Amino acid sequence: MKNYIFVTGAPGSMWSRVGQEFRWNYHADMTDETPEKIYSHHKYNGHKGNYYGPGMQYGKWLDKELGTKVMWTNEIIKSFDGPEDQVKVLMSHNFAYYLEDIMETFPESKIVAVVRDCDDCMEWWKEAGGWDITYPSYEWYENDIKMKHQIYYQNKAILKWIDKYNVKENEQIYTPAKVHVYK
Repeated sequence: MKNYIFVTGAPGSMWSRVGQEFRWNYHADMTDETPEKIYSHHKYNGHKGNYYGPGMQYGKWLDKELGTKVMWTNEIIKSFDGPEDQVKVLMSHNFAYYLEDIMETFPESKIVAVVRDCDDCMEWWKEAGGWDITYPSYEWYENDIKMKHQIYYQNKAILKWIDKYNVKENEQIYTPAKVHVYK
């Protein structure tokens, strides 16, 4: 779907901030920003709206597969209340593992991938609350060791995709991370 923007990045990469910028810039559907789906840290609303993946309300299958176009269409309809043709920003750490699948399944969609140094990711994630973050759920990561491994593997998957498809960095988005936009 042309109106889907898939956003991914490892925990602590500041990808949520980037996703929020895309929400504002594309006048995206924000009906998913309910009080129980907002986590603030420092002076920032760090996490807002739907997050998809294992341990989340939606997209629980993302630890095993991307899923089909039909599965996603149904999930998106359940997770947003705005007009069907309004832009939807879809956020998941696990999209990092399915970037090529997203390209094939949703060829008209934009993909935003955020990469940051692994140690910086872990440090920022802990500074933002770490295991005390109340939304979204990080229970799938289990512990610091698995979290560090997943940050590494998610960054590695994104970098491999960026290199394979020559996805350019978008330098207009200010963040300590590198933001790459496909389409």
